[in-house]
Amino acid sequence: MSKLNPYKKLVFQNIEDALSDLNAEDKGRYFICNCPECNQHEAFMYKNNTRFIQCNRENHCGSRMMLEFHEKGDMSTYEQKIEKQHPNLTTEQRQALDWSHRVFSYAKNYFKNEMLDNGYRGLSKQTTRGFVADLQHEAIVQHVFRKAEPLLNKDYSNNSWMCKRNLIFPLYGEDNTLDRVLLRSSIDENLDPKEIQLIFNPSKETRDFFMDIPPDTENVVVSESILDALSFREVDENVGIIALTGATKTRQIKDYMTEHREQFADKQLLFAMDDDKAGWKATRDIVNTIEEDNIGKNWTVFEYTSGTKDANENLQQNRKAFTKAYEQMATRTKQHERGMAVEHEP
Repeated sequence: MSKLNPYKKLVFQNIEDALSDLNAEDKGRYFICNCPECNQHEAFMYKNNTRFIQCNRENHCGSRMMLEFHEKGDMSTYEQKIEKQHPNLTTEQRQALDWSHRVFSYAKNYFKNEMLDNGYRGLSKQTTRGFVADLQHEAIVQHVFRKAEPLLNKDYSNNSWMCKRNLIFPLYGEDNTLDRVLLRSSIDENLDPKEIQLIFNPSKETRDFFMDIPPDTENVVVSESILDALSFREVDENVGIIALTGATKTRQIKDYMTEHREQFADKQLLFAMDDDKAGWKATRDIVNTIEEDNIGKNWTVFEYTSGTKDANENLQQNRKAFTKAYEQMATRTKQHERGMAVEHEP
């Protein structure tokens, strides 16, 4: 970099985009980021001056850069893009949806969180990152509810039972827009029900399943909840996951698998619903579709360790047995006999 021009200018839409692109890591008073010049994860940005970033490799790089964000005058183009993307929402709703999307993304990636860092329900930080945001405090959850009121058509901000639900699992549609949110609590784990779902995009039929399938994976787990699906990701970082948001919600995933059968042509499908009547009914429902439409390479049903009825419970109570059972099933190549495993009900 020329000594006459010591500061390179970097332009971003907003601070959230900058932190995402720079792979920022929260270190308390500052972020450690990827240096845009040498690409090493050794640049720093202080939280009280997010318009300046400097590489810490002084004798090898030491580049200093200024960050610029779109001025208000440039926002009209961005707002037009959001309006085109969500024509059936009001201006107020579009702004609330965009704000919520950015806040959840920021919280997932940049909130320093001791509980998630130390492992949540047997899941490591590496597994939960990208899927769960911990807003940590009731006051922050309350603020989110106030901002999202135009989308929810209800004010939850004065409902302490709702504001204790600090764990946010954002669910995105195919266009990567925020569709709905699952909420749980680590502030009070005795809240009943444990999980609440809220639709954040009232302009369409929102997606009701999570999906993350690496293109080179051989195995895809279909599970009843995101925590169960992530339990398999905990023991195999490359496994594909599909997670329902309830045992009765099978229609959308069946439609998706039929419409995108080529995506599953070389995949082995592993069904891991809860070991109860509702779980077996959901398994049978989806298996009927993949058999009729010839979806996937083959399929099997996961067998839990005795005394456990779902994947996350199995992982927490006996990780070694859970890992061994998954590894054995993941390597099976023999085609399951039609209907063999779904005749059983507890």
